[in-house]
Amino acid sequence: MTTTPAPESTTKFTAATFDPLSLYPSMMRIGHRYENTLGQRLAAGGFKGPQDVAVAPDGWLYVINRYSEAGVTVARSRFVRVRLDDTGYEDDIVISFSGELDPVGAETMPSAVMCAIDSSGTLFVTDEHANVVAKFDSATGDARGHWGTAGDGPGELNAPSGIALDADENVWVVSSLNHRIERFTRDGQHISGFGGFGSDPGQLNHPWGIAVDPVTGTLVVADWRNDRVQRFSFDGELLQVIGRPGNGPGEMNRPSGVAVDDHGDIYVADRSNDRVLMFNPRGMFIESFRGDATLNERGIGKLMTNLDMVRIRENVVNLDDEKRFRNPTSVTIGPDGLVLMVDSGRYRIQIYRKLCRELSPEEID
Repeated sequence: MTTTPAPESTTKFTAATFDPLSLYPSMMRIGHRYENTLGQRLAAGGFKGPQDVAVAPDGWLYVINRYSEAGVTVARSRFVRVRLDDTGYEDDIVISFSGELDPVGAETMPSAVMCAIDSSGTLFVTDEHANVVAKFDSATGDARGHWGTAGDGPGELNAPSGIALDADENVWVVSSLNHRIERFTRDGQHISGFGGFGSDPGQLNHPWGIAVDPVTGTLVVADWRNDRVQRFSFDGELLQVIGRPGNGPGEMNRPSGVAVDDHGDIYVADRSNDRVLMFNPRGMFIESFRGDATLNERGIGKLMTNLDMVRIRENVVNLDDEKRFRNPTSVTIGPDGLVLMVDSGRYRIQIYRKLCRELSPEEID
C-alpha cells in the first residue's frame, strides 16, 4: 500500500483549540417544513432498499438502491418547478425519475452502501463486500474505475461504508470492520488514517456514516455500535462526543448516517429508533424528525389504477404510521436549505426544508 505524504491539515481546530461553546450560531432557527416525498417501490426505475443519496453540481440526485432484480442500480431524479399547494406557492423540489443507471453490474458491485459526488460530477460509491470505492461519471453512468485494497492495515478497507469529500476533494472513507477512518486522494492514494476499536471517547465500534463540517473543517462520524456521534480533526484528534445510547431526546440507537449543513447543524439518521435527530454545533439536541410523508402525485396515480386499494385505505383506522420513518439510513444536505432523509425501510426519501433567518455580523457579535 503506497501512502501519499499528508498535506498540511486544513482543519480549523485541534483538540487544544476546539471549544464547542465558542461556536455561535450564524442564524436564528425557525424550524423545518416538510416539502415532499420522493420514491416508490420498484425494481426498475424506482427504489428498492435505498441506502444513500448524493446531490450532483447540476442538481441531479443519485440514489443508491441496495436491492433490485438486476443488482445495484443508481436512479436519477432532477429538481423541477412544481406547485406544492392550492395557495400558489411554488418551490424547487424533487419529484420524478428519468430512468436508471446500472454502471457496473450485479457481479462487480453487489453491495453499494454510500456515495458522494465531487465538484466535477464524479460519483464515488463504497462497496462493503468488494472492499472498494468505485468511480462513475455521474452524467453518463460510465464506470471510471475503482480503487481499494482489502485488509486490516492502514489504508486498507474492510467493509467500507460512509464516504465524504473535504474542501480539497480528498476522499474520507469509513472502514467499518477495521473501526478506522481513512483519507485518500481522488485516485485512491492513501494519505492518512486514524481510529481503533473500543468504546472509550475517540475509539470506534463499527462506524458507519461520515460528513465533513463545512464550518469548522472537521469530521463528524456516526459511531454505530457505540450509539453516538464523534467529531474529529483531520489528524484524528477527538474534539467532541454527541449523544448516548437510548431512545430519549438526543439519545441514539445504531446511528447510521450523518450530515452537516452550512450553519454547522448536525443531522443524524437514528436508524433503530426510526427517526432523524438534529443537534446544533455545540452538540445540543434541537429537534427530532419522525416522518411526515404524504402521497406524491406518482403515488396517487398508482393508487387510482387500483380502486380495490382505494377502498381498502378507506377502512384503515389510522394512517399515521404510513407517514413515519422506518430504519432511516442517511441524511444529505441539498441546495437552498433542503434536507433529504433516506427512509430506507419504506423505500423513499422524505424531504424537508430548513427555515431560518441569517444573522448579520453585528447580530452575531
